[in-house]
Amino acid sequence: MSTSPSASEGPAVSGADWTADILGPAYRRRELPLGQDPDGEGIISATLVRHEEAPENPVAAMLVVHGLSDYFFHTHLAEFLAARGIATYGVDLRKCGRSRREGLTPHFTTDLERYDDELDQSLTVITSEHPDLPVLVAAHSTGGLIVPLWLARRRDRGRLDPVVGLVLNAPWFQLDVPERARVAFDATIRAIGALRPFYRLPLPSSDLYVTSTHSSHDGDFDYDMTLKPPGGVGVRAGWLVAIRQAQRRLQRGLDLPLPVLLLRSTASSHGKRGPAVDVDTDLILDVRSMERFADRISTDVTDAPVPHARHDVFLSRPDVLEMVFDRLGSWLDQTLSPRTKES
Repeated sequence: MSTSPSASEGPAVSGADWTADILGPAYRRRELPLGQDPDGEGIISATLVRHEEAPENPVAAMLVVHGLSDYFFHTHLAEFLAARGIATYGVDLRKCGRSRREGLTPHFTTDLERYDDELDQSLTVITSEHPDLPVLVAAHSTGGLIVPLWLARRRDRGRLDPVVGLVLNAPWFQLDVPERARVAFDATIRAIGALRPFYRLPLPSSDLYVTSTHSSHDGDFDYDMTLKPPGGVGVRAGWLVAIRQAQRRLQRGLDLPLPVLLLRSTASSHGKRGPAVDVDTDLILDVRSMERFADRISTDVTDAPVPHARHDVFLSRPDVLEMVFDRLGSWLDQTLSPRTKES
């Protein structure tokens, strides 16, 4: 498939400078201006991060999109992709990670469609730096809800190129409460969100997910816990209303003409507490919802459950991560090999 920079969509981002990044000399970053926040919190922006040690002539590029209370720091993923000839970019969405500013409510929006702006801009940058290159998108958790809907809107406008595949890393397709309680819960949240969108809901939280992955505790990964804090950033009523609207839209079906890889754990322990909880499961979401709704994204879905994977499968312990990368590598070969032969 042949693409060009004009195949992407979004405001022009030329003239911006790449600057030093918190991940060290192998990474650079640039600001993506977004103007005034539609939710009234002033000037906002997003941040695009580029892996500087990507192949000189890559076979593809991958855009990595984080979830709630998160940011891009996955250097081991970028290095794995570089070894396979793929250039990596990561975006910190508005009010998230590197894009957080004083006075902004972290990760807050009342409409997930607004993320189209920074995602379109990210794609514009990638295609300007790598014309005619296929692009893959990897999205985690809440990002796994945001990205398929963004791609569906691009598809509807005839702008899906140059995206050729989607990797979903434990995507958030459903609100994991009992079915019988969901209707009443939605009605309550809509009422609160309409009156007090910034209201922080008194929902339980846990430090266990972060402490099981961070190197200062029991995990294997070093990241900034001010950007990915234990216990999260809280859930605001207006944001959760937007999430539920997006989930219902996704569940009606998107039918993206793309191959999709679903990476997930085989088991969940979300909502559980105490020392007996198995941290080598998905502590945040119910993997059954991921399996249930995956076919609403595309008819070409490869479901790749990985035993003992964590919520972010790329933060699993080393032996499990080896299985995750094996599944990812096989899917990348299958997805990109026809295009590599064409070129």
